[in-house]
Amino acid sequence: MRYAPSGAGVWSSPAIDPMTGTLYVGTGQNYTGSGGHFDSVLALDARTGEERWTRRMTDVDTWRQECSSPSPEDQQYCPNLPDGTALDFDLGASPNIFTANGRRLIGIGQKVGVYHVLDARTGKIVWQRQLSEPMPGGGLSGIQWGSSYDGHRLYVATYMANPGTLFALDPATGHVIWKTPNPADGCTTGGASQYPRICRLGHPTAVTTTPGLVWAGSMDGKIRAYSSRTGRVLWSFDTIADFPTVNGGTGRGGSISGGGGAVVSHGMVYVLSGDMFTPYPNDKGAVLLAFGR
Repeated sequence: MRYAPSGAGVWSSPAIDPMTGTLYVGTGQNYTGSGGHFDSVLALDARTGEERWTRRMTDVDTWRQECSSPSPEDQQYCPNLPDGTALDFDLGASPNIFTANGRRLIGIGQKVGVYHVLDARTGKIVWQRQLSEPMPGGGLSGIQWGSSYDGHRLYVATYMANPGTLFALDPATGHVIWKTPNPADGCTTGGASQYPRICRLGHPTAVTTTPGLVWAGSMDGKIRAYSSRTGRVLWSFDTIADFPTVNGGTGRGGSISGGGGAVVSHGMVYVLSGDMFTPYPNDKGAVLLAFGR
C-alpha cells in the first residue's frame, strides 16, 4: 500500500438522542490498511465528541475501486484481499433510536444484509436479523441506506437481493412481521420495460414511514406506498418518463437510488428520480417530483 491506514468513511447521517446527549454514527469500510473504526457503530458525547462506546461489526473489510479491476496495475494495491476481491460491507444506513420493553436501543443496517440492534447505553448486541445473504466480493445485496421506525415496527429494505425486499420487524425481538419482495413486474412494466438489461429489482434508498404507510423507491423507477400493517402495495408511480418542470424545461426520471428516500411534509411527498448508479438513458437530467393530495 502506498498510504495506510486510511481509516473509514462516514456516508450516512448520524442520529442524536437528546435524552442522553449521545451521537450515534455508523462507519464504512477501510480503503487501505486495517486500522481505525471501520464497519463500526460509535456512541459519542454530543457535546465533547468523546467516545462512550464503540462496536465493530466486521473483522476485515477493505474496498477500493482498483480492487474490482482485473488490471494487474490496479491489483498491486490490493495484496491482502482474498482473490484480489474488494469486500464493501459498510454500515451505510443511518441509525434508528427507539425504545422496546423499556430499554433504549440503537438499530442499524449493514451491507452484509444484517440489521443489528444494540443497547444504546452499553453497545451490547440485543438481537441481529439476517435479511439477505452477501454477494461474493461485495455487499450490494444487503441494506444499503436507511431504515425507519414508526413507533410500532422497524421497516428495513434490502438492495439487489434477487429481489430486494421490504421487511417489517418487531423492534423488541427482530421477528419478521411481514416481508414484501420488490414486485416481479417492476422491470417489465412502465419505462423500465424498455431497458431489460439495465433494470434491477432492488431498494437502494432509505425507507420512509408516515402513519399507516411505508414509502420505498426502487431501481425499477417506481415509488411505492405499502401498508404498514400488511406490506401490501397500495400505490405505485412510474418515474421513468418525461416531465415538464416548473423552471420551464423537461426532466426525465430513472432509478430511485442514492441515499435519500421519499420526504413527506405537510401533505406532500417529494422524490428524486434518476441517478448514476443505474444508468437508464437520459438526455434531459434527473427530476425532483412532488406529489400532493
